[in-house]
Amino acid sequence: MPSPAASSTPQRHAAIIVRRVREAMLRLVHPVEARISPDGRAVAVAAAGPERAELVLAPVPAELLPDADVRPPVLLAPSEPAVPTDRHSPRWLPDSRTLLHIAESAGPAGTEVRLVALDTESGAVRTVADVPGAVEELLVSDDGSRALLLCARDGAERDGMNLGLPVRLGAVPSPERFAPGTGRRSLHLVDLADGSMRETGPDGLTVWNVAWRGGDTAVATVCEDTLPSGYYGARFAALDLGARTARTVYVPQGQLGAPALRADGRSAAVCEGISIVSGRPVVIDLESGRTASVPGVEDATWLEFDDSAQSAPHALWFAGWDGTGSRAGRTGHRAGPLWSAAVTLGGAGFQPGLSLSGGQRLAATVLDAPGRPPEAVVARTEGPDAWNWAPVTALNDPADPDLAGVRTGRADWSAPDGRTVQGLVLSSGESAGPRPLAVLVHGGPAWLWSASYAPGDVLGLAPALAAAGYLVLLPNPRGSSGRGLEHARAVIGDVGGADLDDVLSGVRHLVDTGLADPDRTAVLGHSYGGFLAAQAAARTDVFRAAVVVSAPTDWLSFTHTSNIGGGYDRTYGIGGPDAPGELIRRSPVFALGGSGTPTLIVHGSADRVTPVGQGHELYRSLLRAARAPVEMYVYPDEGHEFTDGGHLLDAAARVEEWLAVHLAPRPPAAHRTAVPGDASPEPIPGTASMAGPEGDTPLTPSGPPPPTADAPPARAARRRP
Repeated sequence: MPSPAASSTPQRHAAIIVRRVREAMLRLVHPVEARISPDGRAVAVAAAGPERAELVLAPVPAELLPDADVRPPVLLAPSEPAVPTDRHSPRWLPDSRTLLHIAESAGPAGTEVRLVALDTESGAVRTVADVPGAVEELLVSDDGSRALLLCARDGAERDGMNLGLPVRLGAVPSPERFAPGTGRRSLHLVDLADGSMRETGPDGLTVWNVAWRGGDTAVATVCEDTLPSGYYGARFAALDLGARTARTVYVPQGQLGAPALRADGRSAAVCEGISIVSGRPVVIDLESGRTASVPGVEDATWLEFDDSAQSAPHALWFAGWDGTGSRAGRTGHRAGPLWSAAVTLGGAGFQPGLSLSGGQRLAATVLDAPGRPPEAVVARTEGPDAWNWAPVTALNDPADPDLAGVRTGRADWSAPDGRTVQGLVLSSGESAGPRPLAVLVHGGPAWLWSASYAPGDVLGLAPALAAAGYLVLLPNPRGSSGRGLEHARAVIGDVGGADLDDVLSGVRHLVDTGLADPDRTAVLGHSYGGFLAAQAAARTDVFRAAVVVSAPTDWLSFTHTSNIGGGYDRTYGIGGPDAPGELIRRSPVFALGGSGTPTLIVHGSADRVTPVGQGHELYRSLLRAARAPVEMYVYPDEGHEFTDGGHLLDAAARVEEWLAVHLAPRPPAAHRTAVPGDASPEPIPGTASMAGPEGDTPLTPSGPPPPTADAPPARAARRRP
């Protein structure tokens, strides 16, 4: 037990703040998905709180409705069950009264999954059907008579967006069986009148995502492989649900997501991008096979056809990323005002998405902004008040003292090759001089830091460290989403090269502006961001401390042991079994160049995306090198992201202590300033040194990031490595 004197020290004070902020973040209720009723009068919200996921029903403000005299709907949530139940994937039927959703509860034989119908006027709940797997998509036919379920069977492997853990409906089998074809994802069609169900997925194919409006035609991303690695080589197919067949209609150059289908079933659309997919919409004529891109739309994550434009087959509604913010709008003959703001829109896949009312005159979504916690919101889609988001839920306290003081600003800087790089800067309080700097690198790499209330990647440490007095840089280097497909693809064949330079030049930018102390800098990263953190720690002397969370550290073993291995590494041009030298040369466990950076490794024992062996390999390699302190903590039963609150708090405390020890001010005569640009890392082909070629113009600071980022009148996560 520390003495009162010890408790008053700056280090102890920082530790208390970090824990308090992380506890505040764990208390947040996250509206995962918001669905507006066809009549536009109500919104159903799937909310994930500290205890479990629940459905929240909220009326739409009368002033947003076309008829101001319409009475608010009667909304009754389901009564409290005797057995704790998680509810998700709310879907309205055309009557705007009945709400379908998926209910998961613990039963004698394991987790029971049911398709449930809720009468929102009476509160009555009816089980429609028992479901033979974890539901990853729930679609309702336009006429409301049937539902289509995308189910992952028990044991199906999941990627980093889904914790990197397999589907478990019962106990882990002993022994656990691995064989081709096990753990497949397939489609099941349910008659909502009598609850009858039949499997309709194509034989021998895994379905990753699907669009359907009713009838026997659907479109889906499919491949033969049941592992998530197969997703990276998946193709787009038109499905005949009656015959259980698939006809390939589009073979992409990258990866596909967010499919959409026109009401008449003649055209489909899908986003083509890289890895976790924010990308460019492609429209496919399902009869002729002709394809067309949608001009002017990048980083789309959600698509829906404009049902009012049947004569304009390319007219789409879309939502997606925009720099460090989000945007939404409509293309085609009725293209209206494009909405964009420095906020994060949320959807079922942790990416921007909308839910449209009948007539598509109202949109619902989840909005999360600096200074404003996430809530469900609604806006008109046309007219003078278009996209003026109004909150319909109040799930969180917007004035939480532990989070309200964190300020968010944007910073732009130039990489050594001249590319503009963007990022967010978090801080709190006043500072008389340069602050210690914590650089947190996101995973993906095709993910991003977006402006939000409490960014959650890298163990959710960004707000906590900012509140404790650190300047926190959240960079979006090349490879990130939000800046177009070219920016996202610029990392292919050069992982840990120019993207690392982008991060290091961000450090130099903040040092040059006088905001960051070059002698007290740390790098922390999760997943692919952890890979970059490990590379920086091994190849440079820029950082005084590093934290590597759930990261790939040996690409050679990764390709053989990760459940995305062989797909992910091929997509990013890292190498392959036929070129093991490339895999080795790009692996932090073999990296040379720096004199040694104290490194803390944090990993979950059950992670199958970056198996825990990746952490052990890095630990052993650094231990053998004996150039700097290294420690590793493995948390039981955690996957690619941590979900246990106790584990998150414990990991945050250990990280804070690691930084406090290794970033402590050194005596003036004993320290050496390490500024980005004076390190001499071993070069990887295709990278540029931090100093740049001789004669390069020095980085021109764009000025300190603004101390605040005010949210607009309108008001998020998991990633593959």
